[in-house]
Amino acid sequence: MKMSKPKKIPKPEKKTTIPFGKQRKWQSFPFRHLVAIGLIVGVAWVAYSNTFHVPFVFDDRGNITENPNIQIKVFTWSRLEQLVKNTYQETIRVFSYFTLALNYYFGGFNVFGYHLVNLIIHAASGVFLYWFLILTFRLPFLKEKYGSISYKVALFTSLIFISHPIQTQSVTYIVQRMASMAGMFYLLSMVLYIKGRLSSGKSRFFYFGGLGLTYILGVFSKENVAILPLFIALYEFYFFQNFDLSPRGKNVLFALAGGIFILLALVFIIWGRRYINLTIEGYQYRTFTMSERVLTQFRIVLYYLTLLIYPHPSRLNLDYDFPISKTVLDPPTTLLSIFIIAGLIGYSIWTAKKRPMISFCILWYFGNLVIESSIFPLEMVYEHRLYLPMVGPSILFSLFMVRGIEKLKSKFLLKEAVLESHE
Repeated sequence: MKMSKPKKIPKPEKKTTIPFGKQRKWQSFPFRHLVAIGLIVGVAWVAYSNTFHVPFVFDDRGNITENPNIQIKVFTWSRLEQLVKNTYQETIRVFSYFTLALNYYFGGFNVFGYHLVNLIIHAASGVFLYWFLILTFRLPFLKEKYGSISYKVALFTSLIFISHPIQTQSVTYIVQRMASMAGMFYLLSMVLYIKGRLSSGKSRFFYFGGLGLTYILGVFSKENVAILPLFIALYEFYFFQNFDLSPRGKNVLFALAGGIFILLALVFIIWGRRYINLTIEGYQYRTFTMSERVLTQFRIVLYYLTLLIYPHPSRLNLDYDFPISKTVLDPPTTLLSIFIIAGLIGYSIWTAKKRPMISFCILWYFGNLVIESSIFPLEMVYEHRLYLPMVGPSILFSLFMVRGIEKLKSKFLLKEAVLESHE
């Protein structure tokens, strides 16, 4: 009887694994950040590369073409001193005017240079936002929950920020670099604060010194940066102190509150009289009263949210004719808006410990609109006021989208694994 040869059992194929030190390039830590920065800058360029020849319009004329203070032809200390002195008499946005003066010095009234600087500022803001979110999501308090998706959320949020149509006014309207530059310094200040808190020794001194400088430059770019210390205090309490109300936590909280109080007192001493006079004089030529403006802003703040959700070109405008709220019930949507905003802020406080990121983002949106949506006699509606506040809703939307996609992906992979096990 012939013996049949035993069948050869094929050897299982060896799975090749990539050693940790030889990962694919796109997975390596620094390369991913370079890709993110490249995407942010690239998207900014694509979005605004067709704006370099947009002419001076509206307030550009009064602030640039008809403003002899910024028209520097000889760059000397005495000429700079004249620029600062004459500008400061009208506004504290001295640094914004200094950048406009530099544009004039190098290119006169050629709009290309002005638009290029605006684009660089906007791209830098996007990069600083990405950096701020990467640092935030990798803090010990948040790393377990958000660490695995930090890169995707930070990049997605920054790309929304860079490309959202609501930003057109801040980037294309030359004089509104005041808003975008203020936002850039604000975001950089947050980055420097986090880096300072995570470091020690001389490097901590360097970061906190840089924070002080960027804060000053931000305030002298546009006044709404003045609220930054409040958000640094909130950030400290939310993400470094982890809502610790022990004796140590209370001491930190009181120290922060005391620092903010001293800073506000100094600001009031230096500029209080100026802004009180500007407020009184401003309402003398407005068609609305202070109470009407405050009441109307409740509706406008919610209207801004609809522009973020549905920024159709037909809804975007430079000059809005927004109906004024005469009383709390005229129109009735005024009272409804007050209740909605109170509810959202109340929810953010109630959910702060359980969902700190959601809470912080809600407060970020409303808090960074407070100065321009309050008692000051400014125009009712301007889209460039959303430049910095839109960061909060953008983070929330990105978290929702990325987490949703990750859940769908995990369900798909689980289903695939179950099917393979049954084969």
